[in-house]
Amino acid sequence: MPVLSSKPLRPVTAAEVARFAADGVVHLPGILPTAWLDQLSGPVEEALVDPVTTTDMTALWAGMAETADPGGGRFLSGVDHWRHHEAFARFATASPLPAIAGTLLVADRIHLYEDSLLVKEPGTVARTAFHQDLGYFHLSGDRICTTWAPLDEVDAETGAVSYLRGSHRSGVVHRPNWFVDDQPLPGTGGEPVPTVRPDDPRLVRFDTVPGDLVVHHAATLHGAGPNRSTTRRRRAVSVRYCGDGVRYEIRPGAPAKAHHAEVRSGDPVVDHPGCPEVWRRPLGSD
Repeated sequence: MPVLSSKPLRPVTAAEVARFAADGVVHLPGILPTAWLDQLSGPVEEALVDPVTTTDMTALWAGMAETADPGGGRFLSGVDHWRHHEAFARFATASPLPAIAGTLLVADRIHLYEDSLLVKEPGTVARTAFHQDLGYFHLSGDRICTTWAPLDEVDAETGAVSYLRGSHRSGVVHRPNWFVDDQPLPGTGGEPVPTVRPDDPRLVRFDTVPGDLVVHHAATLHGAGPNRSTTRRRRAVSVRYCGDGVRYEIRPGAPAKAHHAEVRSGDPVVDHPGCPEVWRRPLGSD
């Protein structure tokens, strides 16, 4: 396996940092070397047939919608692939992603929280319900973000994600839902996710290509439609990071990691095999 650079193809600009702070989301075109995505191609296909790490969300949606016809394509999703496959671990820890997250979060250090694989096959009927990542995370603080790296060209037809700009500044932690349905996860707390009208002027959506990156704040509301294409997949790898000042906040009912049994609410996030430090700001840099 060749050694790939941890440097982005270009710097994150001051305007992009400001846009992320104001909107809670930013599109970074042409920032990732596509060689990082190429080395994920095979592992992604392996993960899609691994029932341990990947779930068919379309089957879940069909059950909740009480329909016998889930449509022609599947919505496949999984988490923590970095713990099972070296290529995912390299992407999450040694690619330009940690440095990009650190720059946008104005952080001195960055920890890896989790990664996720999100694939909508052609003809996928299931949508991604509007939700807020923070409600699923056992974390509190402002320096928490999700990076979204497409492995295919993505547009409205294939289910590009829509983001509600400025929603990260509400100070509200929303109750997590089933991801393909608005129903909340049982046993969870938080404010209900508000109804987001499709004509809300705050909504923004980006057409992306491999090498682009979309980064959103963990408190930003977002959702996506089905994949209406009959020929194109929508594959993306999402990696979630947190920075200095972030503390654990144990949220009943939310998906937990093994190491969460070792921490309490209020504990600072420190270097741990389950949440490793993956980047530190170089000395002397602003």
